[in-house]
Amino acid sequence: MNIFEVLLLLLGLLVLGWLVYKWSVSQRLSETVFQKYSVQILNTKKLNPAHAVLESHKLFVAALGTLFNGKKMTAAQTIARVQKRFPNQRQIWRHHKLRNRIAHETEVTVLPTQAELARKDFVRALRSLR
Repeated sequence: MNIFEVLLLLLGLLVLGWLVYKWSVSQRLSETVFQKYSVQILNTKKLNPAHAVLESHKLFVAALGTLFNGKKMTAAQTIARVQKRFPNQRQIWRHHKLRNRIAHETEVTVLPTQAELARKDFVRALRSLR
């Protein structure tokens, strides 16, 4: 290996390290964003259960969207991009499916306990992104 190859290799490693660092930093939820959206999610308690699930899901996805600089993605795409970091990813997908049923079906009954569980799980997932 000559000196040129060594310098090129070092430059490549430096660029790769910088990219990994930038990706890891940008994928964290700021404390301000976490607080703002967590409070709003918990405040959906005042709504009827079905509406509470819809609103808390919308707020959850909006908080996740701050990680991607306004890139246009569906809620499912946004969740999928960070799901491996959630300690409760199964529950998040269950709440996402419930939200879709509420939005697209006419006869869906949502219990207050389901809405409360969705709120808690959304906040827990956001907490894992800090």
